[in-house]
Amino acid sequence: MAKQGTRATTIDDIAKKANVSKATVSKVINGYSGINEKTRQAVLKVMREYNYWPNTTARSLSMQQSYLVGLFMASELNNSFFREVIPGIEKTLGAQGYDILYFADKRPGNTGVSFGYLEKCRDRRVDGAIFLSYIRDELAEFEPILASDIPTVFVDMTLEGPLTSYVISDNYKSAKLAVEYLHSLGHRKIGYADGGTKSVPAEKRYQGLMDTVRDLGMECRPEWIFQYSFDEEYGYDVVNKLQQLDEWPTAVVAQDNVAIGMIRALREIGKSVPDDLSIVGFDDIEISSHYNLTTVRQQKYEMGVAASKLLMKIILNHKASKPKLMDTELIIRGSCKPIT
Repeated sequence: MAKQGTRATTIDDIAKKANVSKATVSKVINGYSGINEKTRQAVLKVMREYNYWPNTTARSLSMQQSYLVGLFMASELNNSFFREVIPGIEKTLGAQGYDILYFADKRPGNTGVSFGYLEKCRDRRVDGAIFLSYIRDELAEFEPILASDIPTVFVDMTLEGPLTSYVISDNYKSAKLAVEYLHSLGHRKIGYADGGTKSVPAEKRYQGLMDTVRDLGMECRPEWIFQYSFDEEYGYDVVNKLQQLDEWPTAVVAQDNVAIGMIRALREIGKSVPDDLSIVGFDDIEISSHYNLTTVRQQKYEMGVAASKLLMKIILNHKASKPKLMDTELIIRGSCKPIT
């Protein structure tokens, strides 16, 4: 509605106030590229001033778009890692006039029928989809959507198709950074605790760790390798298994949730980090700093931004775009100590 009077604000009003054509206002509203940024901001300023936001349903009918993006998550919404990725998705898509539709995981119990990912996207008429935190065991489930006309971006899964791309961190480098740091502190006996090799990030971290251990002449015995889960409870299990060994590694590289579980479990048996065991984590989730955990940080918010921009590019160009590999960095805190 207009600020004053009873007449509703129209696109003509916005164009006159911003001193541009109706076509330019329409292009700004619908997110077209090729609009001068100064002009776009001027139009948006006037739209905010007059509280002018076109009806989404009418806009979707005229443009043959729903302005909805489906978000699929294999994990719960409270997953500590993806809780930091989602704001980047929401802010980036929201700025382009898109809303997010959170899909229930694809299980018969959630839907009444066994809808596949493609069926869900078609049923809700989304313009594209983003998938978070899936594993390779489900590859066959993705084949229909990979071959479809639904623009799709995966986060932490390296899948590609005619309208599909992905965003992933440099997990190989992450493990390399962790091991090289421990080596610089004098550690030569390294353990590893992470999710299984069905997870692409965990597999790449394992490869990076083992290659770096070999290159630096370090030791990582089979009994010091734990690959199963990404939760704190598994950290307790790792410590229980370590207690059954005659010799421990001097340091363990572990995913953050597992590392935090290990720290808590070690405290409960009277041991401490780093006095009894040094630990380097992966991810730098929000709670890691509270445990003074040295960890390799992923750019989680930026991953959400990158996934959204990649999806918008695919929607606009109607073809797949180059995948995005995100950099990582070592964050040094207090969970490691030198070997003396």
